[in-house]
Amino acid sequence: MTDVRSSIQTHYGSDGLVERMMGALMAAGHDTANPTVEMLNLIDQLHVGGLNSTKAQAQLVGVAKDMRVLDAGCGVGGSSRYLAHTYGCQVEAIDLTPQYVETASRLNKLCGMGEKIAVRQGSVTDLPYEDRSFDLVWCQNVTMNVEDKPRMFAEAYRVLVPGGRYTFSHAAQGSAGEPYYPLPWARASSYSFLGTPEEILESLRAVEFTNIESRNETGSPGSTRERRADELGASTILGPDMPERQANAARSGQEGRLIRMLVVAERPS
Repeated sequence: MTDVRSSIQTHYGSDGLVERMMGALMAAGHDTANPTVEMLNLIDQLHVGGLNSTKAQAQLVGVAKDMRVLDAGCGVGGSSRYLAHTYGCQVEAIDLTPQYVETASRLNKLCGMGEKIAVRQGSVTDLPYEDRSFDLVWCQNVTMNVEDKPRMFAEAYRVLVPGGRYTFSHAAQGSAGEPYYPLPWARASSYSFLGTPEEILESLRAVEFTNIESRNETGSPGSTRERRADELGASTILGPDMPERQANAARSGQEGRLIRMLVVAERPS
């Protein structure tokens, strides 16, 4: 487990992220002396589909004003900022990678969201929050790096209020064989834990989540159209080999080796 954790932190960890992000935005013609949430959202959405996916997921799960939201695996904080700014949510955010936590905190302050979002380092399998603390647990493309999914799901269930909702996007294992590596979330299979859609949903049911809605897409994670939505941030934040990793994700999706999932589940009232 320690080796997996170290591999994940090494995979995502990179210094100087704020400076690189601001440099890329400036080069694209943006006024980085006065950063806004909208400006940062052009570069801080690291998942497939970029900001459009975030908007669609927020609408699907029914985000509303004054919800208490946990962004479980927040990355550099893009979704946290979008939800807090767009809906007025109070957001707690957590991530395993120290550089992401530092970057998210700095960016929150730069765009005036420091009072709406609290960020800390930690694991989605051992959440440092009290029982029944949140109306919504939010997660985007984090679950592929989590081996112990039953524990992750149990922790999400624990911190939700009765009637609270859990939503996550995930790339699951398709029937056509292993995906091609390197991928956006893993350069090797040793820290990529996909599971089939059936296994994912069964794990949720075992934790006693109900009203589970899952949208499966057998298309192509990382397709050319989707990459355009987040290409500014992909290589800037995730590394210069991102085009290869995205191409492998697209090929794996096209061949049925990866299946995209968008899931919403509820803790019973």
